Amino acid sequence: MFPLGSLGMLALLSLCAGALLSRQASSACTQPPCGDNLVAAPLPPATGMGTGTCVGQQACRKGVSLPVISDAPWKVEHRPADFTQVPPQEGGVIKERLVQLQRCMLSLQETGGAWIGQDSNSLGAILALMAAVLTECDLHCHSQALGAMAKRLEGATVGREREKDLLLFLKSITHHPPTVAPLERLHPQDCAEIYRLGIKENGIYTIQPDLHRPALEAKCDMATTGGGWTVIQNRQDGSVDFNRTWREYREGFGNPQGEHWLGNAPLHTLTSTGQHQLRIELEDWHQQRRHATYNNFKVAAEAQRYRLTSREYSGDAGNALSYSKRYNHDGRFFSTTDRDHDRYAAGNCGHYYGAGWWFDACLAANLNGHYYRGRYSGVTNGIYWGTWYILTDGRTGERYSFKRVEMKIRPRNFAGSS
Repeated sequence: MFPLGSLGMLALLSLCAGALLSRQASSACTQPPCGDNLVAAPLPPATGMGTGTCVGQQACRKGVSLPVISDAPWKVEHRPADFTQVPPQEGGVIKERLVQLQRCMLSLQETGGAWIGQDSNSLGAILALMAAVLTECDLHCHSQALGAMAKRLEGATVGREREKDLLLFLKSITHHPPTVAPLERLHPQDCAEIYRLGIKENGIYTIQPDLHRPALEAKCDMATTGGGWTVIQNRQDGSVDFNRTWREYREGFGNPQGEHWLGNAPLHTLTSTGQHQLRIELEDWHQQRRHATYNNFKVAAEAQRYRLTSREYSGDAGNALSYSKRYNHDGRFFSTTDRDHDRYAAGNCGHYYGAGWWFDACLAANLNGHYYRGRYSGVTNGIYWGTWYILTDGRTGERYSFKRVEMKIRPRNFAGSS
C-alpha cells in the first residue's frame, strides 16, 4: 500500500517516465523519442495515469506506468549489460531527457509529503529510471539534483537487497567528478569507496577494480578498525581447495560468502595506485586470535610475476612475511604448482607445498596451505604463520594449522569510523 498523498506523485512520475522512455509518443508530445531498452520493459498502459504534467513540460497524453520490480520479471543485475550507450550525436536528446527528469524531480519536491511509497516496486522503478538516464548521459549531464535524489533514496532501501546494488551504482556515478565518464565505471572500485559513499554494513558488494575487466563480487568488512576493508582471502572450513593453477590464482576462485581468493589481477589493480594496508587475522583451534598489519602493501603486475611488497609491520602475530634472510616473503614472486618463481633451486615450492604463494626458499608463512584441523604430521603444507606457532613440535614432530584466516586490504590513508 502507498501512503496517503503519494498516488498522485507516483502518477506524476509515471507520466514523466512515459515522456522519457516511450519511443512512440503521442502527437500531443513534442519531446524527442528516447532509445529502447533503458530499463525493463514497461507494463501495458495503465488507466488514470496520463492526466498530470511536469513543471515546465507539455503534458503527454499517453498512459505509461512505471516498470515494476517483481520476484520474476525484473532483477537488479550486478553488471547492467542492457544499458545501451547513446551515440555522441544524440547528446541533445540526452540533455533534454535529463532536463525532463529534473523537472519531474522538482515537481515531486514541491508537492511535499511522503514522496515515495512503501512498495518496493515504485522504489525499483525510480532507481531504474535514474540508472537509465545516468548511464546514457555524457559528461555534462552530471547533476547535483541526481546525487541528492540518490541520497534520499538510501533510507528507503534499508532491508531491500534487490535495490542495494543499483543504489550503490547510482551513488558511485553521482559521487565521481564530471571528468569521469559515467560508463567508464559502473561500480565502486573497492570497499573503501563503498564506505565513503555512506554504506557501512558488512556484506558482499559488487566492485570494479579494473575498468577493462568485468566487475566482481567482494566481501567488505566495514567494522574492523574503522572499516573499508576489501577481503582478498578467507579460510574457514576447508571447503575450497587452494592447490590451484597460475591462471586460477590470477582470476580468483571460491565464493566471497565463504572460502575464496579474490585474484592476483584484481590485487594488482587495487594496489597499483596509492599506498595500501594489508591486515591478516588469524584464529587457532583454542579460540585465540591475533593479527598482523602491513602499512606498505602492494602486488606487482603479472609481467613482474605478482611480486609482493609487505613492509612496516605492526600487530601481535609476528612478522612472518619477513622472518629471516632465507625466509623473507617481501619482494618475492608468486608461485603455483605450475609456475615456479621461487628461490628454491632444488624444486618448486608451490608444487611441494600444494599452494599458490609468495614463496622464498621456501616459507615462514603460507596462508593458502592445506586446511588441516589443528595438528598434523608430515610436510609443512598446512595454513601456517611461523612467528606464532613454531614450524615443528620438538617432542611430537607435529605441525600446526590454523582454524581461520582472513586477509584484507584498504588504502593506507583511509579514515573510517573509530
